[in-house]
Amino acid sequence: MIKLLRVDDNLLHGSVAFSWVINLKIHTIIIGDDQVVNDQFMKMTLGLSKPSGVNLLILSVNDAIKKLKDEQDSNHNILAIVNSLSNATKICDNTSTIKHINIGLIRQKETEGKQHGYMYLGKKDIELCQKLMTRGIKIEYRLNFNDEMFDVARLIYEN
Repeated sequence: MIKLLRVDDNLLHGSVAFSWVINLKIHTIIIGDDQVVNDQFMKMTLGLSKPSGVNLLILSVNDAIKKLKDEQDSNHNILAIVNSLSNATKICDNTSTIKHINIGLIRQKETEGKQHGYMYLGKKDIELCQKLMTRGIKIEYRLNFNDEMFDVARLIYEN
């Protein structure tokens, strides 16, 4: 079962590995990233960040989608992590069970956009969020599991 789809520029790091994995009782972490899948050093580094006893799969975005589809109804709790809202949208477009996206760190890449905490949404990100929200997918910003949840719709639709 896909417990959470997270968007984070840093992919897997300490607060994700321990805060989210422990609280959601995650068995498998799937990182979907077309660049990292071919970077042995990054794969090794990410592997060091995972808690013991938790499986880590680093796949291309398309392979991550296939794996998530296969695991939708499994008894294993899965945390899927991507580094962009475009990859998150691609996953949501190709799976049917994701109804909630968590955003952690997104660095500023454009000059125009909106920011809340460590999340910066450029124009394209805002459009993707709007598309996902119209499909009933809730998008929230929260770095750690125990942090207060911030509804991204508040940021996008504020004046």
